[in-house]
Amino acid sequence: MTPSQQLCLDGIPVGGVTTVLAVQGIALGGGLWSAPVADVDLVDRLRRRWLLCLFAFLAAAAFGAAWTLLPVLSEGRTGQGLGLAVLAGLPLYAAGSVLGGMSVAASSDPGARLSGPGAAAAVGGALGFVLTGFLLPRAPMPASLIVGCLVMLSLGGMIYGSVLASRTEVRVLARRPVWGGEVLVEDRRLVADEVAVRELREGPHVRRARALDAGRELPWDVAAWRAVMPELERPFRVLMVGAGASPAPQAILREHPMASVHVLERSAAVVELGREYFATELRVGSDERLVVEVGNLDDLVAGLGAHYDLALVDTNALQPLGGVMGLSMATLDRLRAVTRPMGEVRFGPDSPEAGLLERRGAP
Repeated sequence: MTPSQQLCLDGIPVGGVTTVLAVQGIALGGGLWSAPVADVDLVDRLRRRWLLCLFAFLAAAAFGAAWTLLPVLSEGRTGQGLGLAVLAGLPLYAAGSVLGGMSVAASSDPGARLSGPGAAAAVGGALGFVLTGFLLPRAPMPASLIVGCLVMLSLGGMIYGSVLASRTEVRVLARRPVWGGEVLVEDRRLVADEVAVRELREGPHVRRARALDAGRELPWDVAAWRAVMPELERPFRVLMVGAGASPAPQAILREHPMASVHVLERSAAVVELGREYFATELRVGSDERLVVEVGNLDDLVAGLGAHYDLALVDTNALQPLGGVMGLSMATLDRLRAVTRPMGEVRFGPDSPEAGLLERRGAP
């Protein structure tokens, strides 16, 4: 027997300790490696992992009690290997799978309300080592410690279930590739605050948002239109820049029989998804009262010839271009030129600084 094999820690061979720690480390790493994919079923996957962890500790507690009451189970390499797997490997693997799922839930939370479990798990593990060292010599049965872990896991699952309610749930409804990225529609729901919103996004930028619950807010462009809506007998021309996903064009046509609307949009995908998921009823093309054009906004504005009573510029549509600065000075000048002397040019939902528009040559 070599000197290393003769080394003992309070009667426990060093080789045995090394084997136990190695199995536990591999099991924990395997559980972390099996982290689920962040998708719409993530919460259900996390619940199943919590149940697996509870079952693993329950099995370990039962096996530990049987091991104590039936010493024959600990005899031979087979019994010891089974004990190592059930008492050490399975609980650590299940715990690792839960931690991996919690990490994915935290990293994929768009609202950034959840924090990663790494630091808390490390502190909890250290406290567990201390409690084990303190209670193990005093426990009537080693399995009683695992029963205690089972109770704490149950409490932890209940607490984490309430914490998980603060996570923003995201469900992607549609995607369309566009130049330089993609346009997508997704439903975002925050269970804790009972908030549900449908958003049309171009890359990281929100182009249009609509509440799915009661108490919807009036879109800014609809409110701007209603603030200046003239008598029903008077013809009224409205220019809308970046309104491919807006409900305002159809609202204008419904509310004023003499109004006509000209919509300029950068992407046909925005028009398509707006029609399918935001009920805009817009299609690229023209009829007697509605014109929808798609293309480069600078070119489209440069080609305008008619005079309009109201021009509405959606600043959300300009965010992928860098905001209002994404429009050229000639385009801003042209917007003023095609608006009647008594007409208005309005920017929204975010109004740019007046000084910026003055430097860019706009009204």
